[in-house]
Amino acid sequence: MGKIVLPASHPFAGIVEKLNRSNENIHNLQAEIARFFEESEYPVLSHDNKKVIPEAVEYHSKREIPLRFSVLAGETTHHLRSCLDHIVWHFSDPQYRRDHERLIDFPILEERPTPANVFTKYERKIKGIRDSRVLELIERLQPYNGGVDSPNIFLLAIHKLDIIDKHRALVIVTSTGAFEFPLDLMDRNLAHERGALNDTSFDFVAEFQSKGKLIPQVAFSDFVWGESEPVVQALGGMHNRVIGVVAQFDKFLSKC
Repeated sequence: MGKIVLPASHPFAGIVEKLNRSNENIHNLQAEIARFFEESEYPVLSHDNKKVIPEAVEYHSKREIPLRFSVLAGETTHHLRSCLDHIVWHFSDPQYRRDHERLIDFPILEERPTPANVFTKYERKIKGIRDSRVLELIERLQPYNGGVDSPNIFLLAIHKLDIIDKHRALVIVTSTGAFEFPLDLMDRNLAHERGALNDTSFDFVAEFQSKGKLIPQVAFSDFVWGESEPVVQALGGMHNRVIGVVAQFDKFLSKC
């Protein structure tokens, strides 16, 4: 995840700066988590010595996770949520912005709204948008349109984690172990798991596994689907998903 550069005059220049800051946070958090475990008695969970793994798990389960990890994760999540809200703000009518400034945001719904709540939960947030293509894309991106394998599950994660972070620290725990791998492989791995990657060859699998190592990890205790998820991998997935979403709306800028 490299730095994204846009001219200051570009309508999404502010969004890009938030994405760049999100990227910095993820890499900083990854480095701090690595140091946290490197200074421990069990920095790596060995495949070859399975007798050590239970000892390492017990050891790490008793370690106190720095609150700073939660702060950095929360800041990252908030930047990503803000990027989505800025999209809706940009495409909204200027008069609607002035009259309903606090109502405008990007709706992210886990379940399709009912006739009784569709206005308050969905329609009033995007009522100022006149471009039908933008409205159609927002609807297609709703998490209720796909299952747990949909990439839009990351949008739901952003929404839920940002709400939690507004009121209390994100709940972070140590996991028993996870594969750590370069963040630039995130998109390819996700596509591979969904069966959407054309080069799902042995070479890719071998590359992915060779660049990963089984290490103790810091994880969100309850990610969207009710399981723990390594923090850096989860944030990387959310970050990459927002980049993809921004790119889709960018296509509408010249004609909006």
